[in-house]
Amino acid sequence: MNLAQQLAQIIEQTPVISDRIVIRRAIAGVTDYFASSLQAHNDADAQKLLAWLTDEGGHQRAWLVGRKQLATARQAALFNGFQAHCLDYDDVHADVRGHPSAVILSALFASVRLDKPPTNIDGRRFLTAYVIGIEVMALLGKSVNPYHYEKGWHATATLGGIAATVAICYLYQEPFLTEAFALAATQAAGMRLLMGTPIKFLHAGLAAQQALQTVEWLRAGLTADQNFLDENLGFLAIYGQNNDQLTLQQWAKPWKIVEPGLWFKTYSYCSAAAYIADAGQLLYQQQKFKPDNIANITLCFAPPKSDAALIYQSPTTGEQGRFSAEYILALTLLGYPLDFERFSPEPIADNIVSLMQKMQRHYQTVNTCHKSSNRYVVVEIEFLCGNKLSQRIDFPKGSPQNPYTNEQMRLKLLQAVGDEQKTDNLLADIEQLANGLSLDQFLQRHWLTL
Repeated sequence: MNLAQQLAQIIEQTPVISDRIVIRRAIAGVTDYFASSLQAHNDADAQKLLAWLTDEGGHQRAWLVGRKQLATARQAALFNGFQAHCLDYDDVHADVRGHPSAVILSALFASVRLDKPPTNIDGRRFLTAYVIGIEVMALLGKSVNPYHYEKGWHATATLGGIAATVAICYLYQEPFLTEAFALAATQAAGMRLLMGTPIKFLHAGLAAQQALQTVEWLRAGLTADQNFLDENLGFLAIYGQNNDQLTLQQWAKPWKIVEPGLWFKTYSYCSAAAYIADAGQLLYQQQKFKPDNIANITLCFAPPKSDAALIYQSPTTGEQGRFSAEYILALTLLGYPLDFERFSPEPIADNIVSLMQKMQRHYQTVNTCHKSSNRYVVVEIEFLCGNKLSQRIDFPKGSPQNPYTNEQMRLKLLQAVGDEQKTDNLLADIEQLANGLSLDQFLQRHWLTL
C-alpha cells in the first residue's frame, strides 16, 4: 500500500474513542466552537454572507448555526465556517498553524440532514470524527510547516478541507476515503495575504464547503483514484518542502487534540498576538503609560518568523489590527479594553498610531538549553529618562500550558448565548454526546432555540 492508503486504513480502523481525557478535550473544543460562532451572530460580514445565501436559495436541509434557519449542506458549511472564524475568536493548533474546529465542526454539522427523520448518528462517533480530523490536520501541518505557512499559505484553508473531509468520511463510514483525500487535496487554496479582510474568515467556510462537496461528488459516482501523497506530484511535494517528515508511527500517540492541544482565545485577534497582549497588560499594571514619556519599545520574538501571522506593522484599521503586534500592544499600554469593537473596520485613533510608531520588532534564536518554552516574546519599554521596563511571556493565557478552567469556558459561552438556561442546556447536551445522545438529537434540540 502507498502512504495515503496506509493513512486511510488507520483512520477507517480507528475505534470510537472512550479515553476520558481525549473526550474532555473534544467537548471543550465543541463548547468553544459554539461560543465563537454565537458571539458572531450580529457580525456585519456574517449578515452579508447570510443575505447572499438567502438570495441564492436551494433545498433547506442543514443548520445555519444560531440562525433558526436551514440551507443546503454546502451553504451551511460555508456560512458556519465563516461565522465560527469571523471574529478570530476560535481555537487554534500549533502544529496546524491555523484554526481546526471552525472548519471541521462546521462541515460535520452541515453534513446532518434535518429535513428527514433522524438517522441516530452516534454522538461518540461524532466526537471521534472531530478528533480524527484534528489529528489529520495536525499531521499534515507538522509535515509541511513552517515552510508552508511562511511561504504565504493560510493553513486553515489548505489543510482544513482535507481534515474535514476525513472527519465526514469517518462519521458515515464512507468506502472511498483514499479518493476523498485526493479530491479534497486538489481543492486546497487560501493565501495569508487576505488576513485583515473578511476573506480570511471565508477561507474557513470554503474549506468546510470543499469537504461537503468532496463527499457528495464521490457519493454521486465521480472518482479520484490517485495517491494524494505521491512523492513527486502529491500534496506534500507541492505545498511543503518534502514528505520525509510524515510518519504514521506516532498516530494518536498521543492524540494531537491532547498534545500539543488546542489554544482557546479570550480576545478577537490572532493568537500569535496573545504573547504581546499578556505582556502589555502586565506592564500596564506596573505603570500607567504616557506616550510622550516613552522613547522606544522593542518587541522581541523568538524564534525568528514566529510573528509571521502578524503581517501589519502599521495597520490603519482595527480589522487589520487583529494581525498587528504593534496595535495590540498599543491598546494594552494605553489601557484600552481588548473588546470586539477595537477590531472593527474603523480607522485607528491618532494616539494609538503615535505609540505604534515608537515600536520596532527584533528577533532572537531560541536557546535550546533554556528550560522554558521554545517560543516566547519579550517587550521592553525604554523611557526618555533612561529607565526600562520589560516583560517576557512564554505561555499566554488560553494556551495548552496555561489553559482556561471549565468555568472560564462556560463564561465564554454564556457571553455568546446571553441566557443562563440556554447556556447550561447546551453545555449539558454537549456532554451527553459522549454518553449516548445522538448527533441528530443534539441538533434537533438546539437549532430552533439558539
